Amino acid sequence: MSAPQGEKPARAAEAPLARSPRTLWQRTGGEGLALSVLLHILLVLVAVIWVVSTVTDRAGKKDPNNFATGAGGGSGGPKAKEFKTKAVPKNLKSLAKTNARITSKSANSAMAISSLPSMSNPLLPAGAIGGGSSKGFGGGSGGGIGAGMGVGRGSGKNFVSLFGGRGGYGSGLRGEFWDVKRPKDPKKPPLIVLEPGKGHGGYGYTEPEITEYFRAIRGIINARGNAGMALDKYFHADTVLSANGIFQPNMPASEAPKAFGVEKVVGPVLWLGVYRARIRAPFADQFRFVGGCDNVLVILVNGKIVLDGSLRYLPGASARSYYAADWKPSTEPVKGAVVRPSTNNFPLVYGDWVRMDPSSDTEITIILGESGGAYGAFVAIDYKSAPWHKSDGSPPPGGILPLFLVGKPDKEVQDLMIKAGEAQGLKPNLTGPIFTAGKVTVAR
Repeated sequence: MSAPQGEKPARAAEAPLARSPRTLWQRTGGEGLALSVLLHILLVLVAVIWVVSTVTDRAGKKDPNNFATGAGGGSGGPKAKEFKTKAVPKNLKSLAKTNARITSKSANSAMAISSLPSMSNPLLPAGAIGGGSSKGFGGGSGGGIGAGMGVGRGSGKNFVSLFGGRGGYGSGLRGEFWDVKRPKDPKKPPLIVLEPGKGHGGYGYTEPEITEYFRAIRGIINARGNAGMALDKYFHADTVLSANGIFQPNMPASEAPKAFGVEKVVGPVLWLGVYRARIRAPFADQFRFVGGCDNVLVILVNGKIVLDGSLRYLPGASARSYYAADWKPSTEPVKGAVVRPSTNNFPLVYGDWVRMDPSSDTEITIILGESGGAYGAFVAIDYKSAPWHKSDGSPPPGGILPLFLVGKPDKEVQDLMIKAGEAQGLKPNLTGPIFTAGKVTVAR
């Protein structure tokens, strides 16, 4: 029903207040999530700052007496383990004491060591503390003869010495080593037991025992240089050396076992080194070997003795069968040439003339040995067309005949020879003919 005329209609009820529409971010709780994320980021930053500060502080307070091993990451590396300890130096007085004399009284020992000289050395403690630098023969980085680089250096296949280098058998004389004191079979008892201070010359072996040594040498000669067959019952070193020549100034007899790597099992007496090769001369001529040794030097060409430069002063009954006593020099020395090397006590002996040329092989065997004490060997070459054989010719340079060379020595070997010679007043003549090596003929 309508309102009476003249009255205003009643005002409709007021509409409720309208809200602003809510976004999807608000409807899903985004505002609370943002606050939570901000709070967590703040907490993480605080934690990171605290950790970095703590680690840096600990690193700065590290014990200065700690040392690190090289385990895992190299020496002093980041993975090295740390040990809280201090290195305690050895007693210097004990290092400077004189070494006691070492001898062997056992009848079953494979080797006896001769009396060692006094080693009271004021420099020994310094070397022991500092670790030093290995300069011994055949070891590490150097040699130990005289003031030079010594008789050998290097190791493994890189080893070179005055006795030859390891590897390269086709480039020079092939050198092998035998010990007459020991049998081939290591399980058998020794053939000769050294008793230092007794026996022949005080080296610890008897007259019959050194006669056995001479018998072994004669066995090689009777076998026309085939040492592998003649010495089959004796100890043989595994190492084989290749040498360009024989230039070995005065040195301890122990250097040969060291060169062949058997110094720990072979005493420095009654050993034999045998060098063999097939060679060709650089030109056709009459050649002869000139040399000497303390104690044993015998050279065979095609199975025949052409030189015996062995030292011949040993007394006793064994001297009657000493080495190759049936050989005698048949040629005259070179006028103006050195008669005796300044570093050794042996004279230079002139061998027989031998025809050699580039078209044919010549088999050569050089036997070296030592009965005890000091050792030294020298082998030179002479040829009839040389200037010093002419009527108006002058002696060889410095009076030294050229060294017998099979293959040209490299600079390293030449340096060893020159340095070893300079230390003892002998300069090798390296200007002579150089022979080439053919197929090695060593029967095993």
